Amino acid sequence: MDGYRGLFFAFFAAIVLVLAPSAAVSAGTVAVGSVQYGHGKNAIVWMGLEITGEDISADLQSIGAHRNALTGVSFERYLLGPEGIFETFSPISNVTDAIRSFGLQTFPMIVSVNLTNIEYLLMHPSSFISSAVTKAFDAGYTGYNIDFEPTQNANNTVALEYSSFLTKFADALHEKGKQLTVDIATWNPFWNFSSLANTTVNVLYDMGTYSSPSYNFAAALDYAVSIIPLQKLGIGLITTNVNNGQILSNSSVLTRFQYLESYKAENVAVWDMPLSSYWWTYLSQFIGKKSTPGGNNLWLPAAAAVATVLIVSALAVYTRSRKRKK
Repeated sequence: MDGYRGLFFAFFAAIVLVLAPSAAVSAGTVAVGSVQYGHGKNAIVWMGLEITGEDISADLQSIGAHRNALTGVSFERYLLGPEGIFETFSPISNVTDAIRSFGLQTFPMIVSVNLTNIEYLLMHPSSFISSAVTKAFDAGYTGYNIDFEPTQNANNTVALEYSSFLTKFADALHEKGKQLTVDIATWNPFWNFSSLANTTVNVLYDMGTYSSPSYNFAAALDYAVSIIPLQKLGIGLITTNVNNGQILSNSSVLTRFQYLESYKAENVAVWDMPLSSYWWTYLSQFIGKKSTPGGNNLWLPAAAAVATVLIVSALAVYTRSRKRKK
């Protein structure tokens, strides 16, 4: 019987070892709407490219050197044209392959400041969604980052229609295994936080937290957290003081990350490249040690090896036991 018990134990241990990672993953996700959102931390940086006159080559080199401090990059790429047309900025550099070569997620931006174009899109979304989803699939993007910032104030009806559109767009992307992130703020009624919180968007990046000084940042974050679930909320950070344009000091950036940690924030995004060295330090600390490509799948070979040793050992014990009985 000792041999049988050992064999049974080995098989049981093998099952536990193989299934444990799946159980851990299940425990680390939470259902929001019809989409599963993980509890792993995410940090992205925005690239303005030609739109903001950045040194693209230098910034790509910096991102590559600090890839372990990020999970993804969002970059200028598309815009909403008249009559809901999904258009590519031209001319603009395509940094998709470079970002992907660093092992980072790719979130090209779709931008608009034109309320008339946005309102047309909300009434006629089908063609835009179809074109954008097809492009995301063909280009192999992780997803999109929508940055609609109308210069005119919208009313609450438009705000609710916008939230409805975002759910339609997100659902269509999710069907293809893609994500949708959206930039939001408080300076225009266009963004209804309560309505946005109920969309199926993956992450809502709050630009209201660009605020300076630090106590305004804290107040903006307090407000966002009171409405949007932490696993769905992304905190927007900016490299400059929005009041005077000066570069944020090391201590100012540290204060913000300390406040994020007090809330156990899960998602941050920084506008925009280039970043000072201390930003990379705090971003790296925020997401923790980055997983090796393959993530939890790396557990499986180790689990299989241990399970094999257990089974072989149990068989050896069983064989010796049978010989003694003879």
